[in-house]
Amino acid sequence: MITEWVPANADSEAIDSAVLLQFAALAELVKDDTEAAKSQIGESQLQQAQGWIRLPESHWQEAIKSLPEKDLFPLARFFTLAEMQFPGWECGASNPAIWLFRYMKAHDLLPEKAEIRALKAMTDNRFIPYGSVL
Repeated sequence: MITEWVPANADSEAIDSAVLLQFAALAELVKDDTEAAKSQIGESQLQQAQGWIRLPESHWQEAIKSLPEKDLFPLARFFTLAEMQFPGWECGASNPAIWLFRYMKAHDLLPEKAEIRALKAMTDNRFIPYGSVL
């Protein structure tokens, strides 16, 4: 008898703050040397995080609250660049960078406008930084 394969439910997967901190630390490396960044992250963590990018904003807001303020913008940079560099990470209006920017805006933690403009120039995702206007 052949059974149907059912993928794991991404909603049940908790976002690991330690991995997010690692991603924040690697944001510049993703921009400069994508392959080196992928190597440092590892295939299993990349696959795990690829599932996280599909999670709704409510899941992300809980994870974001536990992160140090200094790591929020680097993490947004990581997800913005990863979407452009890592196959299968295309997420458009559901990019976690959007959830990070919304959190930073709500808590008055946004970086300088020039930094946001520079990041926006590195992506073709029109939803960065704040998501859909609707």
